[in-house]
Amino acid sequence: MMDGFLNVDKPQGMTSHDVVDEIRRLVLGERVGHTGTLDPEATGVLPIAIGKATKIIQFLEEGKGYRATMRLGITTDTQDITGKIIAKNEKINVLEKRIKEVLKNFLGKIEQIPPMVSAVKVKGERLYKLARKGKEVERPKREVKIYNLNLLEYKPPDIIFEINCSRGTYIRTLCHDMGKALGCGACLKNLVRTKSGIFTLKESHTLEELKKLPNLKKYLMSMDKALGHLPIVKVKERVRESVLNGMPIEASGIQELSSPIKGKELVRIHNSKESLLAIAKALFDIGDLKRIEKEVVSLKPMRVIG
Repeated sequence: MMDGFLNVDKPQGMTSHDVVDEIRRLVLGERVGHTGTLDPEATGVLPIAIGKATKIIQFLEEGKGYRATMRLGITTDTQDITGKIIAKNEKINVLEKRIKEVLKNFLGKIEQIPPMVSAVKVKGERLYKLARKGKEVERPKREVKIYNLNLLEYKPPDIIFEINCSRGTYIRTLCHDMGKALGCGACLKNLVRTKSGIFTLKESHTLEELKKLPNLKKYLMSMDKALGHLPIVKVKERVRESVLNGMPIEASGIQELSSPIKGKELVRIHNSKESLLAIAKALFDIGDLKRIEKEVVSLKPMRVIG
């Protein structure tokens, strides 16, 4: 059995599902899934979940990092360089100072309209499927958060920038919107995902590298490590079976806390041997176990793993 994550450096030209298929051939019989779609033309970090790790994808640390190249003066129907050009501006007179001002204006919470080539569903149908039929429909805005947005290089007509953002942020749409703000139009030319939660480009592995290994376990990140952002609650061995059956955890079954827990916070449930059993939600603040009535239900399992 293989349970854990592979940090794959996705090559250009492959879909995320193509990468999943390649890994599936290397781990015959195991469940395989990816943690977030990366466009075919984009490269970089694509964490792949194997075995029981497919159960915890939604609990992984959020936050994405990218290095992007934006081409000024070109607007396309897909918001990237591969699309059909719908507007072209030959005269670009944008100063670096103005670029930095615009980048600063996109920091924090912003609203985006998902591009027609995205996998978002509208009335039950994927937008990219509608786009293939030549249809364009109204899309609801969604709120995303930009944590950092820094200019790395400006070589007209290209701008290279790095960004850290929330899950669900469309970098192609960001380029399109920044192009509007700059008054010359723009599209995404190149994209590299440098970070996805705990997974970084520096620690990723190419498919060619993985295919040469006799055993992928060498590069497999454990589920526990991947969930390292969640505090640990160690339970007594007598409640192990009930936890694995998805039963609520009473205060009397808790042996130790790695740190004080806030109400509604997600935690890792370990047994006395420090094996990962489940992910649970705290029902209230838990700081001092001695002050909680033993029969009070304190934790609700959200996903059983062990």
